[in-house]
Amino acid sequence: MIYWGESLREAERVREISTSMIRKMFEIVAKAKKEGIDVVSLSIGEPDFDTDERIIDFACKAKKMGYTHYTSNLGLDELREAIADRYHVDKDEVMVTAGGSEGLINASLSFIDRGSEVIIPTPNFLSYFIYTKLCEAKTIQIRTHPEFKLDINKISESASKKTSAIFLNYPNNPTGKVETKKNLEAVLEIAEDCGAIVISDEIYDQIYYEKKPVNLVDYENVVVVNGFSKSLAMTGWRIGFVIARKDLINTMLKVHQVNGVCAPAFAQKAVAEAFACGIFDEFTSKIRNAFRERRDYIYRELKKLGFKAVKPEGAFYIFPEIPEYFENCNEFVEKLVMNGVALTPGTPFGDGNERYVRISYACSIESLKKAVERIKIFLDSQS
Repeated sequence: MIYWGESLREAERVREISTSMIRKMFEIVAKAKKEGIDVVSLSIGEPDFDTDERIIDFACKAKKMGYTHYTSNLGLDELREAIADRYHVDKDEVMVTAGGSEGLINASLSFIDRGSEVIIPTPNFLSYFIYTKLCEAKTIQIRTHPEFKLDINKISESASKKTSAIFLNYPNNPTGKVETKKNLEAVLEIAEDCGAIVISDEIYDQIYYEKKPVNLVDYENVVVVNGFSKSLAMTGWRIGFVIARKDLINTMLKVHQVNGVCAPAFAQKAVAEAFACGIFDEFTSKIRNAFRERRDYIYRELKKLGFKAVKPEGAFYIFPEIPEYFENCNEFVEKLVMNGVALTPGTPFGDGNERYVRISYACSIESLKKAVERIKIFLDSQS
């Protein structure tokens, strides 16, 4: 291999972007395991359920039927129609993407101008901050602590004609918060006054408990991003979708056609069949009940251990505040992993999260019980 010295360097737009802390946790866990430590990982946002076998069978049949080629950039008509029927929109307002993440970056590149401002409530999914940097825009963070409720006054004060986009994510990663329709509509009004687009990440809309999330598909200045990674336990299949006005879809298509091109044809066909056979509702109901049981358990046990925590209303995360005798969340996480439990520090999720950690309860009750016992032993050894 020929090396050209320092003449080749990474682009400035990615220079300040670091590897995801969630991914770094894999390395930390691997190191602990090499040292002989059995680690329960509560750091990854992936359901522990396997994809329904019937969907796998649909995909295998689809491959044999020839669904191994490109589809339309917009996606298979029958899947777009199924999505449109579910969300009560027109098929022309639906575009299938290679996972929800591709939908998010397509929307970001399409509507966030260089030098503009992007409003992101914090805590929030770490990728929104990265998308904003890639678009060479300025991030305006609006803290929602301690109850993780949107502060409409602060958003209004921060919004201006410079605002190009506002990111929303409910149910929220990492807090599990489900926001009210009143507050969401207030944000949409603020965005409309500024001429900004709202990018609403609704990937967890099927995982909720007492309070059903509000879908924003009916509003003209919104791009809704969703997918099947969480709802159908299909993280590796890379099937997402966006719902928006037809003109907004056409704008994003300019990016999608050279970025994702199309989602895997056989996977699109399999999901379409899952809708047609009623598997979608059956499966999401099953995992929702399982996650509710886990949510109740981890929330109850954390409170017993003295953690301050807001009870999640959706998704499969809880975002507790660490005990005051720890300097910050990084210290807490690094020490705890050496005691057999891996969590994600709060800092990647935005400003104001230095004393929080994200716990994913997308694992078995048995694993959660083991983790809770180890956390108790760890806290007893520190106090």
